[in-house]
Amino acid sequence: MYRSIYQTRNGKWRVEVKVDDVRKTKVCENETAAKNWAKETERNLILNNQTLAALRSDIIITLSEALNRYAIEVSNFKKTGKKEKQRIEYFKNTLPNVDWPLQKYKSEFLAEYRDSVMNRSIRPLKASTVLRDFSTLSAIFEWCIEKKWITNNPTHSVKKPSKPAHRERRIELIEVEKILAALKYVPGSVPQTKMQEVALIWLIALATGMRSGEIVNRLPKQILLSKRQVILPDTKNGTSRKVPLDAFAAHLWSLAMKIDRKNSPKVFTVSDSSRDALFRKARKSAGLEDSDLTFHDSRHEAASLMAKRLKNALTLCKVFGWKDPKFALVYYNPTNEEIVDELDQSNGLSKLMV
Repeated sequence: MYRSIYQTRNGKWRVEVKVDDVRKTKVCENETAAKNWAKETERNLILNNQTLAALRSDIIITLSEALNRYAIEVSNFKKTGKKEKQRIEYFKNTLPNVDWPLQKYKSEFLAEYRDSVMNRSIRPLKASTVLRDFSTLSAIFEWCIEKKWITNNPTHSVKKPSKPAHRERRIELIEVEKILAALKYVPGSVPQTKMQEVALIWLIALATGMRSGEIVNRLPKQILLSKRQVILPDTKNGTSRKVPLDAFAAHLWSLAMKIDRKNSPKVFTVSDSSRDALFRKARKSAGLEDSDLTFHDSRHEAASLMAKRLKNALTLCKVFGWKDPKFALVYYNPTNEEIVDELDQSNGLSKLMV
């Protein structure tokens, strides 16, 4: 390891550090700034390139620092990186004792986090959210093990909340009508406002089962109305997908293609975050704030309706992009009335009794 700090002719300070074969240099305004930069840079180089040496030295990495480095070195390269980085910032502000040395971080602290966020009186977290948090934290600790900063994953010793039952929420026609009215959208018209775009996006979601982001981020060239399909080059599960369109879905996309996009390269001008905010506002305006209705319920509704028309369950998996058929059981939620109606139509034995 090498460090050099000296003042240049113009009065500024040049600093140079070298760890192994990595050399970095910088010009600073004063000697103090140069020394601080050198210290921080040496620390980063050692943690990046000499993890074993770091453990043997006086360098102590805290959980907060580990979270920061994971966000930079891992989350930045994920498709869901933006949301994961936001969650990491939440962990830094919420997890107990984030300034403790990483090696001494205890599973009891994670149990304390679990209990506090699930039992708080204002906006307690659901079990599903806490389970996702532990999944993210486990991945972070496993990465730290790979970096040889720690030898065990503290999430393994924490009792996780029970996995909640699969959501079976179906959407009523009256709810659709109320949401469309709240968004001031007339079915069959070309949206003129962002609120009306959100309404059309929701109708497309109900007709196709596409996720919000899959709809909002589409480019015009990916909407192939002549072939009755929408191209998704990169989906949540890491593969491309072609979404087939029935006549109604094709009609909805044809309306979307007529939107005045101005300078927007995408079919819709509204962003996914704005879509979420506007949908929540409309839900409240429609008097459905306490109805447990979410935008993603449209995917359950679409799967439940489509399953009645598709004879092969594997075809449904293909349409929705499920690699595991078990997801069909999660999203296909027929009502009792639908099951009874299907039984009545298929009961050949009853003919013998007539």
